[in-house]
Amino acid sequence: MLELLVAGAIGAVAGGLAWAIARWVGPPGSQRHRTALLVSFVVLFTLGNAALMPHARAWKEERDVEALLREEPVFAAVLADEPGLREPLREAVLGGFRSGGSGDAVAAGLRRLSPRLWRSLPGASDAAAVGLGRALTATLADLQARDPQQCYRFLFPAAAGTTGGAGSPRDDRILVALRAAYLSAHEGSAEPLDRRAAKRRLDAVYGRLRERHGSDVDVLKSAQAPDADRSRVCAMTIALYAELVALPPAAAGQTLRHVLGPAETAATPLAATAP
Repeated sequence: MLELLVAGAIGAVAGGLAWAIARWVGPPGSQRHRTALLVSFVVLFTLGNAALMPHARAWKEERDVEALLREEPVFAAVLADEPGLREPLREAVLGGFRSGGSGDAVAAGLRRLSPRLWRSLPGASDAAAVGLGRALTATLADLQARDPQQCYRFLFPAAAGTTGGAGSPRDDRILVALRAAYLSAHEGSAEPLDRRAAKRRLDAVYGRLRERHGSDVDVLKSAQAPDADRSRVCAMTIALYAELVALPPAAAGQTLRHVLGPAETAATPLAATAP
């Protein structure tokens, strides 16, 4: 809408100036007048559009970014706690707007904040943690089916010699689930996390994995080692999360909050969406 208004204003001004120039060139209705009117209008409109439209777009983008920082609950909550993140978050959101619109802008902002969002998981609700576990399992399974190396790079970009945070549509469902988990943690209504009980359930899950997969499960102990079997690391990580999300909801939520949050040494995807 703004671009249409600006284009209309440019057109009106260009038309007025072109008419004045055409009258100076020749009397109205003459061939010289019509030619001068057309040429002057096209030139003036093109120059005006080239000069003013980028500024109009930039102004609109800045307004859209500021509105999103105020209205997106995650952005507003994070900035209320850490105002110093405003500039890097604003840059990320602006880049998202320029590359694809508001959906990409939200995803870019969440990607930029993802390390902080992952750290909130111990305080998230059990339901939100299960949702995140399912999203993570599905995303990893898709990547593993496409290319095990992609799956490993997504989990451990540093160990794979790549940088995380480039972002792609395949991590959108994780970002959506991570957003929900952060908001549930921000509300502060989740049940307290019992790490001892969660650790016992995690040990039981590892026991079942060992019964099913034998020594393959041991690759998770050194998942980022230079000589790690990357395909097997991903397969066992997927198997682990699949077992966790299959637990009864409360148990699954507690255990996933323990595994995916900080202070956990199991294969954790904190780096998967971190910038």
